[in-house]
Amino acid sequence: MPDSRSLLLTAAAEEFAVRGREGTRVQSIVRRAGVNERMIYYHFGSKDALYAAVLEAEMAEMADAWRPIIDRAAEREPYQGMREVLAGFVDVITARPRLTALLVHEALAGWPATTPPVADMLPAALRELYRQGQEQGAFRADCSFEVAYGTALCALIALPIFLPRFAGVFGTEADGHAVGHDLRDRIVGQLLDGMTGPRAG
Repeated sequence: MPDSRSLLLTAAAEEFAVRGREGTRVQSIVRRAGVNERMIYYHFGSKDALYAAVLEAEMAEMADAWRPIIDRAAEREPYQGMREVLAGFVDVITARPRLTALLVHEALAGWPATTPPVADMLPAALRELYRQGQEQGAFRADCSFEVAYGTALCALIALPIFLPRFAGVFGTEADGHAVGHDLRDRIVGQLLDGMTGPRAG
């Protein structure tokens, strides 16, 4: 049986995803968790600290799911490896609509509870894959890894947010937050190749 801390993290994630940090009441969290209100202060100290813990846990879970995909892709040739990394990220992020909702609330609030990433925090294996791709001519030489990485992740994180809105535009493969493999691969292809078509060779 989950302990009170785990129950609070799960319940708070659901509540914060719907209402954000400011709109969520402590009473709603403890009612959903089925624990006494004092357990929030025992485990976390405050509602704000609980909110930060929820974001940290949700993002860590996403990173843990994506990391083995990056590690496998790092063994492939750069172009195919990058396709697999981005396709894997689509699968990881669309499977976590709660995290996407939390990130939207956090962004609208000005990112008060999360530390902005810096270049050194980006995945080293993915950076090396991109560098190899630039050397081989698979990726453009005039675009840094940081810009390529940030552009791709910003676009793909937005996918589950806007997918329900544009499901009719994407076609029948888009069902709620889910993305079929063919649509996923076309989206990743658009990111990798833009409107110019795939690379030669």
